[in-house]
Amino acid sequence: MTTIRNLLILAATALAAGASAFDVSAKSAIIIDADSGKVLWEKDADTPRYPASTTKIMTAMLLIERCLPTDVIVAPKNIEEVKEASLHLKPGEKISVKDMLYALMLRSANDGCVAVAEHISGSVQAFAKLMNDRAKELGCTHTNFNNPNGLNDPKHTISARDLATIARQAMKYDQFRAVVKTQKVTIERSSDSKDLLLTNHNKWLAKDATADGIKTGWTIPAGRCYVGSATRNGYRVITVVLKSEDWQVDHQNMLNWAFKNYDRTLYAKKGDTIAKAPIASGSLKEIPAKIKNEVFHIARKGTEPPVAIKTDYVPNLTAPITSGQEIGTVTLTDGTGWEVKSPLLAGADVAYVAASSGTTTTKAGFGILGGALLAGVIVLRVKNKRSRFYASRSSYF
Repeated sequence: MTTIRNLLILAATALAAGASAFDVSAKSAIIIDADSGKVLWEKDADTPRYPASTTKIMTAMLLIERCLPTDVIVAPKNIEEVKEASLHLKPGEKISVKDMLYALMLRSANDGCVAVAEHISGSVQAFAKLMNDRAKELGCTHTNFNNPNGLNDPKHTISARDLATIARQAMKYDQFRAVVKTQKVTIERSSDSKDLLLTNHNKWLAKDATADGIKTGWTIPAGRCYVGSATRNGYRVITVVLKSEDWQVDHQNMLNWAFKNYDRTLYAKKGDTIAKAPIASGSLKEIPAKIKNEVFHIARKGTEPPVAIKTDYVPNLTAPITSGQEIGTVTLTDGTGWEVKSPLLAGADVAYVAASSGTTTTKAGFGILGGALLAGVIVLRVKNKRSRFYASRSSYF
């Protein structure tokens, strides 16, 4: 017993050492799996800190969610009052949403953020409320935005965990991902034909071929801040460091540790049967429930945590059912913080069965019958008994 106990202690010690086998100078830091949001490693991740220009991730995301790329933003009259302006917008200057996104994320344009705030919400204060509301929708609990650009404000703080959550959501947008991995771009603007070339402040993009974003930040109170993303062999992780002494070293150490210590394995392919769905009033009592999305499982190397499957079907799932029809959702968990949700699709056609007569009718048959009745083509003759027709349709919103 003593030998077994000692072995268990040694194993636990080795695992703990593996979790802290790299140095991070940042006061707060976190690594998450971009697909599931699972936390791979963290350090003081819930303490609110100054985010500096990493704030612009939220501003850019709201710009994508609220505007079209071809929409035009007009710089407000007071735009030249913005401190540390880097785009040097002029009052009334026009710039497209597409080009403004590059200005925010590459040049880190503080004045551009104010122009975006007033374009979307009418004022910086109203836009800050929108930022906080969106953060709450995403589940952030230690966030208080007070401006759109991250210029120092004692009330403008966020935790590393919340910043990772926001970055993960932003990286779901194709437009955002394309912008944050760009190193240089030429934009169009109405007032300054000379200042058109934007160079990304994120120098890590040139150092690491697997890097695909996201945003640097710095003020004296905030220190060095960075939200990074890297994809290796199809596996993306997101890192956050706040108040770092050397964000590049921190980020590199975190990336190397994550990719070394975690495996990404295919759990389910698109169309795999994940469960059986019960069907009422149908020619089949149950059908295969097929997963709509490809699912990858993230786990520490050398471990195989069991995956729990929870299905949530459409209420009163009743025939007729068409193959490929959405019939519910599945939630996959493994007890380590990994959680993935996906829609479920019907794996077979199911005809409707009338309870009294045992006759079957497909969904297509109902459409033909209804059309014929409407056209007055079918004449029903009743002989000593009443004929009843049953129809049932199921819908999911």
